[in-house]
Amino acid sequence: MKLWHVVITALFFLLLAEGSHLAANTTQQNEIYAIIIGSVEDDSWWQARNRDEVKKKLGKYYAEPLLSEISERAWDFIARPTDWYCRATVTDVSLKYRTSDKATVNVTLLNTDLITGQIQKGTGHFSLHKTPLGWRIVSADYRWEEEVNAQ
Repeated sequence: MKLWHVVITALFFLLLAEGSHLAANTTQQNEIYAIIIGSVEDDSWWQARNRDEVKKKLGKYYAEPLLSEISERAWDFIARPTDWYCRATVTDVSLKYRTSDKATVNVTLLNTDLITGQIQKGTGHFSLHKTPLGWRIVSADYRWEEEVNAQ
């Protein structure tokens, strides 16, 4: 009879530990998703006044050396007049692989022309590493595949 108490207590603590592990996994997954969605949808970098400000804004999402590369391209874009007014959004996120410090994510994207309303569908493939500041993107690849509603 005394053995059952030990077994039940042990099972209780095992289930409790597993529940904590699942919660940690969900939290990490949500952190990864937030980084990916932010990297696509946050266009606050358009308002940056200099290269350092661009890098600071994009540093919430990207790690070096990709951060420097993307920041430089973003600043070049901001510094020139443009007639490109599009907004990209994430419509689906799928975590493909994750360890304690690496992750791979695929996303479905929509790119909407804010002038014409034309929508283009695409995919994104991201690799992330866990850094002291949290999850950051170390590689990103986008493929724009088809127009959803040509106008």
